Amino acid sequence: MATAAFATAACVSQASARTVETDKARVNVERIAGVEHPWGIALIPDGRFLVTERNSGRLQLGSRDGRLMQVEGVPKVFHYKGPTGRSQAGLFHVAPHPDFADNRLIYFSFAQPSEEGAGTAIARGRLVEEGDKARLDNVEVIYTPKAHDSSGLHFGGRFAFHPKDKSIVMSIGERRNMSRAQKRDDEAGSFIRVMDDGSVPKDNPFVGQNDAAPAIYALGNRNSQGLAFHPQTGALWANDHGPRAGDEINKIEGGKNYGWPMQAAGVDYSGAPIGKGARGVDGMTDPAHVFERTVGPSGLAFYTGEMFPEWRGHMLHGGLAARALVRTSLDGDKVTGEEWMLRDLDRRIRDVQVASDGAIWLVTEHPDGEVLRLSRADAATVGSGKADRGKDKAR
Repeated sequence: MATAAFATAACVSQASARTVETDKARVNVERIAGVEHPWGIALIPDGRFLVTERNSGRLQLGSRDGRLMQVEGVPKVFHYKGPTGRSQAGLFHVAPHPDFADNRLIYFSFAQPSEEGAGTAIARGRLVEEGDKARLDNVEVIYTPKAHDSSGLHFGGRFAFHPKDKSIVMSIGERRNMSRAQKRDDEAGSFIRVMDDGSVPKDNPFVGQNDAAPAIYALGNRNSQGLAFHPQTGALWANDHGPRAGDEINKIEGGKNYGWPMQAAGVDYSGAPIGKGARGVDGMTDPAHVFERTVGPSGLAFYTGEMFPEWRGHMLHGGLAARALVRTSLDGDKVTGEEWMLRDLDRRIRDVQVASDGAIWLVTEHPDGEVLRLSRADAATVGSGKADRGKDKAR
C-alpha cells in the first residue's frame, strides 16, 4: 500500500455539524472525517483515533480536525469475491493495548487469507510515527482459528481486553454454517479468550478437554459484533445478529452455550423456523434481551462519561439494519428500555466508542462512510442519570 500523508478532510466545517433530538438530550453530531467502509474505531490516549477500512484493509490514524494518515504494515486481508459478490470479510476491529502509553502496541482483527479461505485472526504491532508517516513495526499474528473457511460471511471479529488480566475475548461468527456453533472443537460460532501474547489462559473453561478447542471461552454465537466489559461489575456483554429478527443481548460467561442454532428467536431467511424456541432450551443460556425489531447490532459501549449523565451505565449499540444508535438501559442483568437515536441520519452505524471527555464516537459503514462525534447541545441535567435509569419507554 502506498503511504498517505495527513490530508485534511473537506467535511470538517461548520456546515458538517447538526443537532438532533433524543428522549433525554439534544445532541450535536459532527462529521470528523470521511472513510471508505469503516468497521472499527479506537480512541488513543493523546486524543487521536484509529479507524479500519474493511474492504481496502487500510488502517488510518486520525486527528480531531479530520486529518487522516494511513498506517503502513497491516498484513494482507481476505476479501471474498465469489459468485454473489457478497462479502463481510476484511479488516475489522482495532484497539490499543491497555498499556499503550508505555508499549505503543496496537491490536487488530482481520480475515486472514489461507489456502482454505480465511479465518478471523488477531494481530498486533507497535505504532511508530516519523514525520508525516506512520507504520506498525514487528507485526505478528497472535491468534488464528484452526479451521479456515472459504465463505465470505459471518466473521465476528469484535474483541475486548479484560480490565484485570488484559486477556482478549473475541467473537468469531459461525461463517454461515449453523452447525459449527455447537462444535466444541471448532472456534467458529464461539467467543475465544487468549492472553495479550496469544497464549491460552490456563483457566479457560475447556482447557485440557480432548474434544474442545482450548481457546474457546463460550459457544453458541451466530455472528456477534458488539462486545464490552461492564465498567462497574466487570461482566462481559455482547450483542448478536439474529437471522430474520431475533437480535440478542447476552451476558457472556465462561463455559456457557448461548444456543445458536438450537435456540433462536428469529426465523431463517426462507421463513422456516430455527431451533426449538427463543428461550428455555435444555443446556442453553437464555438471552438477556431479544430486540422486538431488527437492529443488526454492531459495536457496543457502556456509557461512562459526564457529558450525558442521563445515559450513564446504559449500553450503546450501533445499528446496521436500524440505521440508528440504539441505547438500552440496564438494571442489574435486565434490559429495561431502549431508544433508537439518530435515525434521521439514515446511516448504518458499525461501531461506537466513548471518549474520556464523555463524547461518543461512531463510524458509519458505507462506501462514503464517516467518523462522527456526538457531543451535548443542551445543559446536562445534574444527577438525573441514576434517577432516570430503567424508566425509558421501550419502543
